[in-house]
Amino acid sequence: MNLTNENINTVVEDIRKFFNDAKVAQQDVLKICMVVEEALLRYQDHFGERQNFDVYMKKWFGSPKLTIRIVGEPFNPLKDTPKDSLPNEILQNLLHFNEAKTIYRYEDGYNELISFSTKERKPFKIPGGSITVSILSAIACSMLFDLLPQENQTALMSTVAEPILSTLLSLIVTITIFTVFFAIVAGICAIENVTMLSNIGFTVIKRFFVIDFVIIALMMCASSTFSTSALAFDLNASVSGDKFIELFLSIIPTNVVGAFMDKNILQVAVTAFMVGICITTIGNKISNVKVWFIEFNILVFEIMQKVFSVIPLVIFLCVFKALATTNFENFLSVWKLIVAEMIVFAAIILVMLIKISLKGVNLPDFLRKIFPAFVVAFTTGSSAASLPESFVVSKENLRIDEKFCDFWLPLALVLFSPSKLIQLTAAVFYVMSVTTNNEVVSPLELIVVALLAIQLSFSTPNAAGGIAASFSILLTQLGLPLEFIGSLMIADVLTGNLFTALNVIVREGELMDVSLKMGFADEKGG
Repeated sequence: MNLTNENINTVVEDIRKFFNDAKVAQQDVLKICMVVEEALLRYQDHFGERQNFDVYMKKWFGSPKLTIRIVGEPFNPLKDTPKDSLPNEILQNLLHFNEAKTIYRYEDGYNELISFSTKERKPFKIPGGSITVSILSAIACSMLFDLLPQENQTALMSTVAEPILSTLLSLIVTITIFTVFFAIVAGICAIENVTMLSNIGFTVIKRFFVIDFVIIALMMCASSTFSTSALAFDLNASVSGDKFIELFLSIIPTNVVGAFMDKNILQVAVTAFMVGICITTIGNKISNVKVWFIEFNILVFEIMQKVFSVIPLVIFLCVFKALATTNFENFLSVWKLIVAEMIVFAAIILVMLIKISLKGVNLPDFLRKIFPAFVVAFTTGSSAASLPESFVVSKENLRIDEKFCDFWLPLALVLFSPSKLIQLTAAVFYVMSVTTNNEVVSPLELIVVALLAIQLSFSTPNAAGGIAASFSILLTQLGLPLEFIGSLMIADVLTGNLFTALNVIVREGELMDVSLKMGFADEKGG
């Protein structure tokens, strides 16, 4: 065929279809088409429109290959730049493909332009990702560790593993403290004004806290049932009023800077709530103050993402240390922790579904409508990744008021995470059960555990392994050993994606319930 504009356009479209059908990455297909089109236009400018060219497209061992041949004198369209054509630097940049190559050669009187590529590679995904790899590596290394002489084991643990782990945990806890503060402030700043804060905001937040305490109470009971040793809740023990006053005063910061320096999560959270409420009350009297806190929250989150790149190493060291220093039978007892967590989660979902069904919501229809968000949460293991789909599900499928969804969903992402509450509460009693014998827990201690679990559920990042920092803070605040974080993270890997997906059911159920109560949704939920 001749080098006319019409023929060139037709050939480029055929090439696009050929490489698309061959499952080549879209970015490579686009670059190949741009390079080929520019090369043919350069050939047209050099040889003229009447010059014939041949196109050959075939698969070679499953990989697509394109060959364009033009008889005549040597002319390299990838280097020789005719007047008014695409600058040569741009063309060279387009040749930097991911899995594709375009080359020129001159052979037997023919100019040949050859493009070839491989199929788009789909990365192999391991359930739990890098966290699973870290755990498996730690198990393998602990086996090799046992083969070393005792003096070498002691030296390696005390001079390498423990100092690195302590430093990394301290780094993670520090950035988590700041994340707690700005996440809470930014969440409250999402409330537009004082009227909305009093009429809607306080109602929603109050419901969050009520459900949180119910979840924690259920988890405490389940943890007592499935503990590896007898944990007794001394609920009949008398607690003097001065102890409650002491507890109340201990969470009120007398020195804001000191709360951050001491890494006192309760005091930091209380400070954040007061700051957030004050900012909402002030409104627009101080220009851009809300925007500043929201944007700074984004900045802190980005910093946290960078810091949390060390999470796989932290998990490796935690599991390695746990296997090297802990009875393996205790390590395997993590199955009881998982069973207790799943029973409580099932109970919460059942209660939530019953509540909305009593208000006229068709449960099979409700579950079908929220299924897209459920799938995203399950496959990614991230509540943040499923948030865009939750907006679509809530607004379009469930037909809940858009403005209420815009307020409720981001706030719930920060302040309402059933899975984190369940895991954090279970973690305390699991560690106590394998480190103590017949421990008696007073009502005051239960309150402290509940408050810490709620505050830490706000700050735990929506990322794989992010809860490791919260485990570290929680155990440190309660004076419990940190070496069991490895066992806790194994449980998190085994249940992480499922629990993230189940969060969608609980959150959408609560959103449906509160929307019907406040008149933001119809009786059938769409």
